[in-house]
Amino acid sequence: MIADALFSLMKRKPFRQISVTEICEEAAIGRKTFYRNFELREDVIDFQLDLMRNEYQAELEELPIEQRLSYHFSYIKNNADYFISLYQSGLDQLAYEKFAIILPGAMPRWSDDEVEQEYRSAYITAGIGAIQRVWISRGCRESIDEVVEIARRAQEKQIPIR
Repeated sequence: MIADALFSLMKRKPFRQISVTEICEEAAIGRKTFYRNFELREDVIDFQLDLMRNEYQAELEELPIEQRLSYHFSYIKNNADYFISLYQSGLDQLAYEKFAIILPGAMPRWSDDEVEQEYRSAYITAGIGAIQRVWISRGCRESIDEVVEIARRAQEKQIPIR
């Protein structure tokens, strides 16, 4: 109830302008109930993102590698209101950090060298995160197929580092 109330308020105003009192009024609970569950407003965001990440990870792990990028952007599109609200409140980095933990393990093997694999996965994860941020900032207007194709082309046409 508390997370839903905060999200409802975030649709109407920036996170930084929302008080615990407003969250409690929206959720029809007392402040004691809020503080029994959370210390700060940010903890509510963290709680919601943990729930979403767990759902995302369970579904992602069931998919073959070649479907995972589409699933990633589908998940964001299905929860676009939430991700857009986070972006507009300057909290999208929190979501990126929660989900970025999962992405390297969801990627194909590029190398037998564990160090190279770790670095390459981090590089690709950051690129997907950057594309995701632009897409969210644009209101997720492009279709899932379009943004997946943009991500695939970006990966294929990497600029050599010298």
